[in-house]
Amino acid sequence: MWLVGLTQGFAQAQPAATLPFTRRALGLDEAAMSSLLAWARLGAVVAVGLSIWADRRGRRRPLLVAYFLLIVASASSGFATGPLGFGMAQAVVRGATSGLSALGVVWLAENIGPHVRAYGVGLYGAAGSLGAGIAVLGLPLADLDWRLPYFATGIGIVLLPILARRVAESPRNRTAPPATTRVGDPRRLLRNRVFLLAGAAALLPAAYSSLGLSFLTERLVGGLSLSSGQAAAMTLAAGTIGGVGFFLGGRMADTWGRRPATVIALLAILIGGIGVFHLRSPVPLFIALVISSYGSFAYVPSAFSRRAELFEREQRATAAATLTWVATIGSTIGLVTGGLLIRRLGLTATMDVLAVGVMLAVVVESLLPETKGRSLEPTPDQHPEPAEHHRPHRHPHAGQSPSKSGD
Repeated sequence: MWLVGLTQGFAQAQPAATLPFTRRALGLDEAAMSSLLAWARLGAVVAVGLSIWADRRGRRRPLLVAYFLLIVASASSGFATGPLGFGMAQAVVRGATSGLSALGVVWLAENIGPHVRAYGVGLYGAAGSLGAGIAVLGLPLADLDWRLPYFATGIGIVLLPILARRVAESPRNRTAPPATTRVGDPRRLLRNRVFLLAGAAALLPAAYSSLGLSFLTERLVGGLSLSSGQAAAMTLAAGTIGGVGFFLGGRMADTWGRRPATVIALLAILIGGIGVFHLRSPVPLFIALVISSYGSFAYVPSAFSRRAELFEREQRATAAATLTWVATIGSTIGLVTGGLLIRRLGLTATMDVLAVGVMLAVVVESLLPETKGRSLEPTPDQHPEPAEHHRPHRHPHAGQSPSKSGD
């Protein structure tokens, strides 16, 4: 799963990392590129279908399909000859990566013990961050031809046979009874107060982060006149230091709790993001990048592990993927807002408007229940079927790390 995260991070980061070069090649201005990326993100709805499949038939096959779609669609982006083809390919990328993120976190949550669950999810997120950092290092390739970094994602296809052999079905799905009409039904989630709160908590910060991440390279290269090499070095260095958030955030979530860890991460995203788009001096700008990176990375283990822990097994993958899709809707809102306001207010002022959403997300997060230490084992009352072969029991590998339970 670490390699999955690495490849996913590399592919997902390409639009933002290569944005100035791709935008010019497609003949778009900043606002038009923002709108194109916004519409492409709506493709994340594919993840909901993958998650319903996962709740009904198991996690393994949908996860492998999502990975395959991610590699093929990302590499295909390099063959685009205009905005429409590029947008369609990236829509598939968004659907695949949203499904892969949700299913990967659920798979890890169901295979890792509750006392180190957030830390394990943090390692998965750290792999994605490393992949994104490698994408930033590929900026000199984009200088030669914007298509080359997209073609490079096709290398990830060699990992698919390894995943097919090593990624086993989640023990909690192997021991669970057959699917019923209750399984993977998104309509039940809409009547769940906790799900609605979790949706708001996912949507609001995503609007802020999506615009900031998508235009970070634009800010450094176009706004501050840094070279592509300088921008890559500054972003990679700040991300490397801030990457400690995956580990500290995971440990904090496992010891202090999911709620305080998530709130601290959101505040770091807010404060660091404001600094990135307001400061011009190199040292303060770099510090702001580190703070923002730390918050973004620390948010992953605390918030994502709680998304898996808030819901029962029959709805877990569907809830996680739907919340990921809701976050994608939030990111779309952020990019659409950018398309509408950047020409009128400028990029910095537009980021300030979206920062209000992060403040509201802090309030919403405080209303969600704490899930630290919650067991994800099926209980007898969840599966009342009397048949002996349907009776829930603890799988011998349950609670172990992924490396000990089939990777």
